[in-house]
Amino acid sequence: MDAQVSAAVRPVPWLDLAEKGLGAIGVAALAFSVIYVGIAVAGTLVGLVPPDEDLLVAEAMVVVAFLPQWLLVRRRRHVAVEALTRALPAGVQRALDVFAALCGIAAYGILGWAAWIAFDRAWLSGSLYIGELELMAWPGRLLVVIGLAGGLAACLLELLRAVTAGAARAEGQAREGGTGR
Repeated sequence: MDAQVSAAVRPVPWLDLAEKGLGAIGVAALAFSVIYVGIAVAGTLVGLVPPDEDLLVAEAMVVVAFLPQWLLVRRRRHVAVEALTRALPAGVQRALDVFAALCGIAAYGILGWAAWIAFDRAWLSGSLYIGELELMAWPGRLLVVIGLAGGLAACLLELLRAVTAGAARAEGQAREGGTGR
C-alpha cells in the first residue's frame, strides 16, 4: 500500500533533474565562497584584496542556505526529532506527520511572505549594496523567496503524502475488514 502511495507523489523525472541542478548550484556557491575567501586571505598578504568580499560571500551563502530548501524537505534532511515518535502507533505517527507538514507550511508561508516584502521593496526602490561593485540588492532577496517557495511546495507535497498514506491505509483496512492492529 505504501509503495503505491509513494509512487503517486514521487517527483517526475524533470523534477529529479531540477533537484540535482539545485544541489549543483549550492555546491558551486559554496565553492565560490571558499575560493573567494582564500583569494581575499592570500591577497591581504600581498596587498591586493578583491572587491566586496563580505558582500559576495554573504550572497553566496544565501544561495547555500535558502535555495536547497526544496531538497531538504523532500529528502527529509531537515531537523527532525523522531526518537519518541518511532515508538508510537502508525496512526499517531501519520497524524504527527500531518501536523509537521502543516507547521512547515505555516513557517515557510510566513517567512516567504516576509521575504517577498523585502524583495518587493528592493526591486521597487532599486536599492544597491554600497561597495566597490554596487550590486543590486534584489537578486539575493529573490533567491530567498524562491528557496522558501520551494520549501513550502515540498511541505505541501509532504502533507499530500501523509494524508494519502493515511487514506490508502484506511481503505486497505476497510477492504480486509481488519482494524489495523
